[in-house]
Formats: sequence, C-alpha cells, structure tokens
Amino acid sequence: MFDKQYRFKGRHALRVDKLTGVFDELSKAKLIERNVDVYANAPLIGFLYGRIAEQDDMKNPETGQVYNQNVMGDRVIYSNEELSYNYALIMLLDSNYEPDVEKRIDKAFRHVGEDPADEERFDSYVRGGIDVLYEKLIEGSNEPEIYVNKLYDFIEEFEERFNSEVKSDDILQLCMKK
Repeated sequence: MFDKQYRFKGRHALRVDKLTGVFDELSKAKLIERNVDVYANAPLIGFLYGRIAEQDDMKNPETGQVYNQNVMGDRVIYSNEELSYNYALIMLLDSNYEPDVEKRIDKAFRHVGEDPADEERFDSYVRGGIDVLYEKLIEGSNEPEIYVNKLYDFIEEFEERFNSEVKSDDILQLCMKK
C-alpha cells in the first residue's frame, strides 16, 4: 500500500508547504523537516483529535492547476514500516468507522489495502491531521517567536490531553514485570 508517491492536493498541499517551510530566515528553522514527516504523523494527529477532511481541489488562480505537494516514492517506501504501523493502529482503533472488532482486525492485518474505502479513511485522517497541525502551529504566526510559542503550546496541550493519565512509575512497573 505504501509503495508509491503520495500527493497532497489543494489547501492541504499549501498547508504542508507552510508546515515544512522555513519560518526563520536567520536560523533556517522549520517546524517539520520533510513532507514525508507530515505524511507519517498527520494521520495520528487527525485520529487523536477526531478530525477528518475531504479531498480539496483548490487551484492556483494564476495557473488554473490544483495545488499539489508530493512525497516522493522512495521516501514513502523508506517509511513503509512506520506508515503501515500507523495505518494498522487507525484501522484497529477506529470503531466509529468499523464497529465490529473482528472486521477492524481484518482491515489492519489481513486485508490491508483491499478496500479503497479504508485507504480513503486513512487519507481523510491525514488531511484532518494536516488541518490540526496548521491551525495549531501556523495560523496567525508571523514571527519566529510566535511559531516557537505555538509549537510549545501544542506540545503542552498534547501532553495534557493524551498523556496526563500516563505515569512514569506505571510504565516502569510494566517494563519490570516478568
């Protein structure tokens, strides 16, 4: 399934461009290094925040072409293991999409990529995650300090929202069990 080029389109392509662009010319700092990093992380963010988004076909008014950003095929193939893992997690956990646990297991492990609707569901989380990342990290930012503060706020919010109940001692105890 993750063996060819991936293309972000429309407003999501523009947002990926902003997420991976240099926000401080002096230091050449970026929030996210590469398009493939967005592709690998956005579906998890989309799922955790409960955000999906439809395909967008926003066009460049000068050329009339749909905006697009690519993840080259070799990058997708190189990240196949991580992408497949994320796909399986989403297929396993998305009980709103598939209420039957056995069918979710099949989608995650036995019938991967067989149903185009499953791939579209994953892609909708990619797009939703891009929207969340853009809103949390880019929107309203125009100075390097603002970008850094928004990144810090996002990490802090994520920690509180998803990790507040996870205690280091609990993890240590799990690791020490035989």
